[in-house]
Parts: sequence; C-alpha cells; structure tokens
Amino acid sequence: MKQNKHSRWSQIKRWARYRYLRVMRMNATPHSIAMGMAIGVFVGFLPIVPLQSSLTVVLCLPLRGNLVVGFMGTWISNPFNWVPFYYFLYFVGKAMVPWDVPEVEIEQFKLMLQTLDVRQFTSFGKDLLECFKVMLIAGVAMGGPVSIPTYILTRKLVVRYRKRRALRLLKKRTRLP
Repeated sequence: MKQNKHSRWSQIKRWARYRYLRVMRMNATPHSIAMGMAIGVFVGFLPIVPLQSSLTVVLCLPLRGNLVVGFMGTWISNPFNWVPFYYFLYFVGKAMVPWDVPEVEIEQFKLMLQTLDVRQFTSFGKDLLECFKVMLIAGVAMGGPVSIPTYILTRKLVVRYRKRRALRLLKKRTRLP
C-alpha cells in the first residue's frame, strides 16, 4: 500500500515537472509565456467555467499571450477546488457589493455547482443569478491584482531558467573530451 502511494506521488511530480519543462522550453518569448499565464489566471478567477477557454483565446490573441500557457493558467480553478474556490469568491463578492445578497450555505453552493438537473437549477432561480453576479465581481476584483504578480513571476522564472540552461549547455560544449 505504501509503495502504491509513493508511486502515485512520483507520478504527480513527474507530470508537474514535465509540464514545467514544456513551458520553459517553449519556442516563445518570455513576455508571451508570462502574458498567457497572467491571462489564464485572471480568467480562472471568473466563474464562467464552460467559457474560460473561449475568453482565454479572446484575450490572448490581442495581448500576444501564449494560448497553451493561458489554458494552463485557467487550471487555478479546477473540479477539485470549485466548491471552496467559488464559495470564497461568493463570500468576498458579498462583502464588496452594496446590495443585499441571498445567504447561501456551502452545502447549497456545492449542490448548485454539482447539479446538472434543470429542475434544481430553476428552484435556485434568482439566488443563482445573484450569486453569479457577486462571484463575477469578486473574480474580476481578485483576478486582476493576482494576474500582475503572476506575469512578473512567470517572466522572471522563464528568463532565469533560460539563462541557466544556456550556461549549462555552453559549459557542456566547451568541456574538453
């Protein structure tokens, strides 16, 4: 049993490292990679799960962000963390808006996100629309400021990785056999 957990963790680490190296070795400018990640993170904060990819494309093209990295940035909100992530957006948005927002408990919220039954959706009705508006406002308010350090950090990481890799390759080539 322990061996199985260890191998699972090793697989996750290998997968993450592989993705990291793919991003770092992309044939794109550091600006393009960083802009794609910043756009993806910003869009990931928005509660528009089925439309996140479309909005990422719409924003990446004029801002010259890398689309692949942009899609990866939207993973900040994923099926594993939707309920706490979007409930947090609801909670923050509720504190930001001046109008009354219906109270929604986390269990109700979980049900709203997990259900695909139209009858249950319509029973939430107006509450669902209010929650969506509040979460959208909070998503924009939080996603904007988070995307700025994301851009800066990603750009620095890409530049640093590429410099270190270039030095390693240079050392390797200049070594005498």
